[in-house]
Amino acid sequence: MAEGDRCTFCTQRPREEVAIARWRPPTPEDQERLTLWLCGRHMERLAKAGIRGWAHEGWMHKAGWW
Repeated sequence: MAEGDRCTFCTQRPREEVAIARWRPPTPEDQERLTLWLCGRHMERLAKAGIRGWAHEGWMHKAGWW
């Protein structure tokens, strides 16, 4: 595990590393692709958000790089 053994979005222990697409809302075509360590709660939030993405601190996030 990396990043201090905690979820990227909270202080819980991460469950797994997930491929994420991240972008600012006005420009969805300009996406960053990265991997983040996430806890079960945040993995669930991303799964529920689906392709529309999940908003967090000015960024939209969705699972996968496609």
